[in-house]
Amino acid sequence: MKMEVNLEKGYLFKAICRGHEVLADQPEKDGGSDKAVTPTELFIASIGICIGYYVVRFCNRHKLPTDGMKVFLDWTVVKDPWRVGTITVEIHYPHEIPEAEKKGLLRMGHACFVTETIMNKPEITVELKS
Repeated sequence: MKMEVNLEKGYLFKAICRGHEVLADQPEKDGGSDKAVTPTELFIASIGICIGYYVVRFCNRHKLPTDGMKVFLDWTVVKDPWRVGTITVEIHYPHEIPEAEKKGLLRMGHACFVTETIMNKPEITVELKS
C-alpha cells in the first residue's frame, strides 16, 4: 500500500491515498495555520474510526441498531520520548444490548486493525531520497 504526503504551505500537509485527501496542520501557537487537525489528532481519530467501523460490522452481523453510536477518545502525552502515553476509548451505544453481545462488541473494538497494529509495534523505516 502507498500514500503520498505533500507539504502545502507552512506546516499544512496533504496526504493522498487512493484518490482521497486528508489535511494535517499545527495550531497557530506552534507556527501552523490551524486549518486541520494535527498529525497526533489524526492518529487518534484513526483509532476511533477503526474501532467504530469494527463495532458497526459487529452490530450489522448481529442485527443490532447502530444509530446514535459514538466513539469518544481521550489521550495523554508523556515525555522521554515525547509521545502519546495513554489512550482511553469509550464506545457510546445508546441501545439495550444482551450481555453476550456486549462482550463481543468490546472484543471487536479491541480487534480493530489500527489498534492491533499499534499493539504489535510495526517496523518503521525512514529513508532520505533526493
